[in-house]
Amino acid sequence: MAFFSHPSRLSLRVLVGPNGVGKSTTCRRLNERLPYSARVDSDWCRCVNPWEFSEELIELNVMNLTALLGNYLRCGYVRYVIFPYGLHGPRKRIFDRTMAALADIGHHFVPVLLTCETDENVRRMQQDGRDPRRIERALEARGVYEGLRYPAIDTTHLSVDEVVDRVLELL
Repeated sequence: MAFFSHPSRLSLRVLVGPNGVGKSTTCRRLNERLPYSARVDSDWCRCVNPWEFSEELIELNVMNLTALLGNYLRCGYVRYVIFPYGLHGPRKRIFDRTMAALADIGHHFVPVLLTCETDENVRRMQQDGRDPRRIERALEARGVYEGLRYPAIDTTHLSVDEVVDRVLELL
């Protein structure tokens, strides 16, 4: 496998936003529709029971994310790495450290913010079976995304394919 066979076309596409706005669902569909892509889900890098945001597990999460994202970014076959991620709470620190660790790999960072109306956000989280306490925490964290200067897509009245179409238009 050739590494960096087409670095000018290599991009890390990160979809950020509050819990329940459709990041993971959109990334799964984007991965299906975008040839030569790889999808990384941060949940894969936190499969510890029970998970907590202790310093030791945060460090483990950074190392796991850096390794997985880095391996895909170094692979000559892969042109697009798709990564859904929430930036609230300790996750922002994990994200910043991971992105810094990947800075030496030639890639284009392409962030997109996904949002939706609060009522729709609650409906989606309830539909996913999230408990009321988790929904409450997610709603409290929504303000974190208001100041981001990333291109944004409101997913409230869009199908998954319509969101993917808009992501592809931005990219």
